[in-house]
Amino acid sequence: MKHTLIHLNASPYTSLACKEGLDLALVLATFEQPVDLCLSGAAVAILSDNQQPTPEHGKNLHKLLAGLEFYDIENVYIEKANAQLESNTTWQGVQPLDEVEWQTMFSQYQQVFRF
Repeated sequence: MKHTLIHLNASPYTSLACKEGLDLALVLATFEQPVDLCLSGAAVAILSDNQQPTPEHGKNLHKLLAGLEFYDIENVYIEKANAQLESNTTWQGVQPLDEVEWQTMFSQYQQVFRF
């Protein structure tokens, strides 16, 4: 069975990329495929619970994070060095990785999708 990493890097509300990445993770997990998530760049904003998207932006993607455990998605990674980590992180389910761990992580998966 292939282990998949979904790397979210896009802003949650400037395009559909972040939502599509989360949707892919949920679909894979629904079919009992092992999947992990990692967040970098503008996608880190998804961790903040003070989001107020407009109807044009779509769903509040932060609310999807609480449901990840029901899909057996247990690993959500973020870089420790991310400048937004301290100021925006309010969801506690992330695992911070140092630079070496972050780089090594990508080689441990059979499939990596970036959104």
